[in-house]
Amino acid sequence: MASYQVRQRDPLLDQSTQAMLEKRGRELLGLALIGAGLLFTLMLWSYSPNDPGWMVATEEPAQNWLGRFGAALASTLIIIGGKGAWGIPVVLTAWGMRFVLHRGADRALGRMVFAVIAIAMGSVYAATLLPDGDWIHTFGMGGLFGDTVSGALLGMIPAGAGVGLKILSVLSGLALIGLMLFVTGFNLAEVRKAAQHRQD
Repeated sequence: MASYQVRQRDPLLDQSTQAMLEKRGRELLGLALIGAGLLFTLMLWSYSPNDPGWMVATEEPAQNWLGRFGAALASTLIIIGGKGAWGIPVVLTAWGMRFVLHRGADRALGRMVFAVIAIAMGSVYAATLLPDGDWIHTFGMGGLFGDTVSGALLGMIPAGAGVGLKILSVLSGLALIGLMLFVTGFNLAEVRKAAQHRQD
C-alpha cells in the first residue's frame, strides 16, 4: 500500500507578524476602553437631576453632553449607585491604560469580573458621607443601593448610630481602596513601587 507524504501548508502569517498584530489589537482594545471611560466620565459629569430619566418626565432638551440617552443612563446609575457610579469610568480607563501600555493586561479577565463588587462598595462608602451642597436627591450619595446596604450593615454593628456610621465609613473606605486596586489590576509589586514613589 502506497503511503503519501502530505506537505503541511506554511502559516499565512509568521510568528513575528502574529505577535505584532496581537500587540496592536490589545492597544486598539485599550483605546476603546479609554474612550468608553471618557464617555462615562462626560455622561456622569454633565448629569442633571432635571434631565429626563426615571423620576423626571419632561420634554425639555437634555443638559447631558450625551443627549437624552446619556441623561437616561446617568439618571439610572445615579439613582441606583449614586457617587459609586464613578467607579465605572475609573475601571474602564485603568484597564485601557494597561492594554495600551502592555502592563498587566493578562490579569484583565481574572480581575474585571469583580468590578461590580468594587463599584457596589463605592456606593456603600458614599452612603456613609454627608451629601454636599449640590446633592438634591432624597436618598444619600450612595444611591438607593448604597442606602439599603449601609442601613442593613449599620443594624449589625453593636454601637450607636453615630459611632456605627463612622466605623462603617472607615471599613467600607478601606474595602473600597483594596477592591479598586484589585479590579484595576494592581499586584503587590506595583503597590510597593507606587508607595516608594510617593515617599520619594
